[in-house]
Amino acid sequence: MRAAMVVMLMMLGCGDQRPCTSCPSVIGAYLVSWQSGLPSMGCPTEGPRPQNFNLTQVGSTASLFIGGEALRGTLYDTYDFQLIGGRGELVYSLRGRAVVGSSADGGTPGVRLVGTLFTRTMNGCELGEPYTADRI
Repeated sequence: MRAAMVVMLMMLGCGDQRPCTSCPSVIGAYLVSWQSGLPSMGCPTEGPRPQNFNLTQVGSTASLFIGGEALRGTLYDTYDFQLIGGRGELVYSLRGRAVVGSSADGGTPGVRLVGTLFTRTMNGCELGEPYTADRI
């Protein structure tokens, strides 16, 4: 019963997300660290794992390239984001949250991206690979 209530509250929270109106700047290059994912049975055990993300942003719209494909999506007022792209047999979905911190020298605030890259194929394979990425 308690678990069902938690799930319902989490679902309600997701419904309140709106594209941000005064978005933090997440533009820039990021150094990415990858963790092993959990592939579906019979699927590849590793997707594209770029060492760097080069994130661009215009308002609440963010984009980057992974595996040679452009991913585009929305940065929400909760600092969550979801970028999707691909063609043919592969579709990539980069989900995560931007964690904005302060800088020690008063310069550009530090930003860390934390989330999961999902790689899906047309034959039903799915691989989710957790990542963290620090702006450099």
